Amino acid sequence: MWESINGISVQTWLKLAEHIREKQSSKIDTVVTTDIHRLIRMNGTLHGKTGLKKVEFPAKNLHDFDPFTAAVAFKKGKAKVLVFDAPEFKLSGETLGPYKNQVVELPTAAAVMLICKRRAEVTK
Repeated sequence: MWESINGISVQTWLKLAEHIREKQSSKIDTVVTTDIHRLIRMNGTLHGKTGLKKVEFPAKNLHDFDPFTAAVAFKKGKAKVLVFDAPEFKLSGETLGPYKNQVVELPTAAAVMLICKRRAEVTK
């Protein structure tokens, strides 16, 4: 079979097959795949590293979905935090930051996100 086309060596066929395998294969994040806690998240639960909630939306709305608006869990209140270092970011349509070694009063969702990312801590 390998010799069915004259002038193409078995080595060339193997290289071609390897190239096709690389182009057509799916890249799997083995850390996520083997961690059963990351595979399924119940609706309304919080992501531990962002403080955002798991929300469902139709696949047809994927291009319009903004998790920094739609998945905000804490929509009310404010919290005073010491921010170690945070770049400018947007959350709930509001631009916040940058902050560097500052005590600031932030919307609760922003404070939770910075705390989850270990960029801030609650202060009095």
